[in-house]
Amino acid sequence: MPKHHLLSLIVVIPLGGCSIFAPGYNEAIYTKLDGAHSSLTKIETALEMKAPQHARYRDVEPYYIEALAMVKDAGDIAQRRPAYLKGRPSAHSAELLSGNIETCRQGIEDSRASFEARGQRPNEADNISILRNTCGIAKTMEGSLK
Repeated sequence: MPKHHLLSLIVVIPLGGCSIFAPGYNEAIYTKLDGAHSSLTKIETALEMKAPQHARYRDVEPYYIEALAMVKDAGDIAQRRPAYLKGRPSAHSAELLSGNIETCRQGIEDSRASFEARGQRPNEADNISILRNTCGIAKTMEGSLK
């Protein structure tokens, strides 16, 4: 029986040690990023439903605003993490996640501004799909902290 406890301890120590390198999971961040993902999917669907005609900016504007609001909320929460984790190894992971959320936000804003200024481009649905995947990185990062 003592060997069993020793084996359990050997397995638990390395797994428990990993938690110092990652911040704790935050349901609010994940939920906000999931909502932004859904909004980007709505944009992509709206573009596909209008095909072969072009969608107008006003057809997709509410989804852009929704996605931006959700990513901004997630970013605001995520940006506070490094401050309270300062000096811990997990602070670096928190900074990486916050950076990925900011990349997502900037991508949505750039896409929105381009669509507003130039209208729908021929490959717009592909661009939104790539943007959705880019934003999915931050969502996956947060989800892996569960």
